[in-house]
Amino acid sequence: MVEQGNLEQAREQDAAYRRLWQAFRTFRRVADGRHDGPGWRGRSGVFAACLLRVPVSALQPDLDRLRADLAAVPILRLHPDHFLHVMLQELGFVVDEPQRRDEISPARLAEFAANAAGPVAELRPFPVTLGGANSFQDAVFLDVRDGGGLAPLHARLHELAAVKSAPRFAYLPHATVAHYTTDAPIGRLPALLADWRDHRFGRFLAAQVEVVTIAVDEPYPPMVTRATLPLGG
Repeated sequence: MVEQGNLEQAREQDAAYRRLWQAFRTFRRVADGRHDGPGWRGRSGVFAACLLRVPVSALQPDLDRLRADLAAVPILRLHPDHFLHVMLQELGFVVDEPQRRDEISPARLAEFAANAAGPVAELRPFPVTLGGANSFQDAVFLDVRDGGGLAPLHARLHELAAVKSAPRFAYLPHATVAHYTTDAPIGRLPALLADWRDHRFGRFLAAQVEVVTIAVDEPYPPMVTRATLPLGG
């Protein structure tokens, strides 16, 4: 079995969250962070990804209390319960005849899921705690406290991914709870989120990865499970 609980990775993640929070407090404006813009809705097929679903019940009632605070901000769009997740690896738009780097065929998607099952099973389930609240310039999210467990999981999936690219930023697990819907002055957002900055919302066990597809014609469609990849016991 592969050793979990990479303490060095966990420390690096915590430092990254602190840097993001400090940076957010210096911003004068927020940016539109919606994923479903014209470039998204104009694509054919569905979008495939590997993710960790977040059981919303584990975060209640505090998640709804945070949402109530965020709902008072007119430039924020809240994510519904069924869309709460931690992204592990994007795979691409599923089309019959891929022509672009961000496209994948149904056969290649099935092959990826089959090939990923073994490497994922080598990793043991581990606990994940979400919180406190934080923000990119374009989205509000919850920090992920996972003992460094998600980074090696992401690395294994990235090695097998159909979309080979050099990301702009190092992988940092997070659970987005809302996107900003326009470019606007930041106002009192840092003060609002500061009340939730040190709050832990809940804990659950990361026991499986899901390969899902997402329709592109609505903001928050159901995430359809194409494969379930259990972590080893």
